[in-house]
Amino acid sequence: MHRYRMGQTFRPPTAAESAAHADALEGFRRRPPVSQDLAPVGQTIIVKTPADGIDARDDTTISSAVCTRCIEIDAADSTKTLVETDEELRIYNIHPAAVAGDSFVSTALLSDGTRYVERDDEVHFGKLGATLTYNDATGVTVTIWTGKPAAVTSPARTVDNVVISELLMTSGELANGSAVRIQRIDGKWFVVGAPC
Repeated sequence: MHRYRMGQTFRPPTAAESAAHADALEGFRRRPPVSQDLAPVGQTIIVKTPADGIDARDDTTISSAVCTRCIEIDAADSTKTLVETDEELRIYNIHPAAVAGDSFVSTALLSDGTRYVERDDEVHFGKLGATLTYNDATGVTVTIWTGKPAAVTSPARTVDNVVISELLMTSGELANGSAVRIQRIDGKWFVVGAPC
C-alpha cells in the first residue's frame, strides 16, 4: 500500500502496480522456508514492529516482540513500497532506548539465530515541547519526525528528558516550539543543534 503524507495528492495504484504487488506477495509465500539457523549471519531484513513497540534493554535484560516481516516492491518514479507479509519473527532490542510501535526497522541476524534491531536513529530532528534552559537537568519532551527536517506535519514519536549539550550553549534558553537536532549519547538525549 502506498502511504501518502499531508499535502500529497492521492493517486490510486494502477492495475500494473496492483498486479506487481500481488505477484511479489505470492512469490514470497511460495518460496521454500528458510530456517533462521541457516540464514547467513548478518542477513538484514525489514520488519514492522507491533503497536506497543519493543521495550528498551534494562541493564542486561533484553526485551523482544513479535514483528511482521516486510518486503520491498518496486513502485513508480524510482521508489519502493514496503509490503507486510504473513511471516512473523521475534525481534530483540539490545539498545538502551525503546523502539516505537508500528514502525519499520532494519534487523540483523546473530550467529546463534537471534535477530536484533539495528539502530541508526541516534540523531533526530524535532521540535521542543517547552522552553528549555541551558542548565535544566530534567529536560523537556521533543517531538521527532521522519523524512526531511521541514516535515513537521509528519511527527513520528516523542523523546522525553532532552537536555542541552554544553557544547551547544552555556547560557540562555531555547523557546518552546524551536526546531532542534538531538543526539543520544550514552543513553541520554541532548540538543546538539538549534537555530541561531
